[in-house]
Amino acid sequence: MPKLEITQKHSVTAADAKAKLNTLSQELSEKCGLTSKWHSDTEAKVERTGATGSIKIEPENIRVNLDLAFVLSPMKGKIEEKIREELKKLFG
Repeated sequence: MPKLEITQKHSVTAADAKAKLNTLSQELSEKCGLTSKWHSDTEAKVERTGATGSIKIEPENIRVNLDLAFVLSPMKGKIEEKIREELKKLFG
């Protein structure tokens, strides 16, 4: 499985980061069928058909880890670019 690890610096509280990520999560759910479920105040599990992973809110970074199914391999670059773009809009 192709793996993506994306890190974005932030300077907000964990609660503010979670609120921003929830907004993004709603958009991605509507557009891509990606669902997220928070297991703690700082970590969520994300999944959709062909992809699973996590989002972690660290003191200075947001870390996104995704495992993509083989069928999504050709789209890995576009997926990574879109995630980076959205995180930069929220936290950049």
